[in-house]
Amino acid sequence: MKRIKIAFWIIVIGFIALVVLQNQFFFMARQSLAINLWVKKYNTPEIANAIFFLVCFFAGLLAAYFSSLSGRFKSKKTIKNLKTSLDSQSEIISELKEEVELLKSNVFGENVSDNSFDDNEENNEISGGEEKKESV
Repeated sequence: MKRIKIAFWIIVIGFIALVVLQNQFFFMARQSLAINLWVKKYNTPEIANAIFFLVCFFAGLLAAYFSSLSGRFKSKKTIKNLKTSLDSQSEIISELKEEVELLKSNVFGENVSDNSFDDNEENNEISGGEEKKESV
């Protein structure tokens, strides 16, 4: 997968370089921009078109970065809240597991004594049943 990504980016950079080299005359041409605000007119000094393209590209990167900034802060806050929730639930789960183990040990301990008690009852019932048969 890494090789595919590297190959993809090499191809993309190659196409960009091809476009720039084939249109070198356009990118190196100098132009001035004029801004008319009805109150005052502004003119920029003559700058190569390539500089304008780079400025617009980086302005777009900054706009995208700052527009996604609030979303990233919300995501970090959500992740932080979910981690604290996970930690508290993990603590609760470990406490419940300890309680289950404690209850299992108590139940098995009582079952052993209960089983001996049940065995005595069964013996009494059997002997009681025999006594009834004998008395008849």
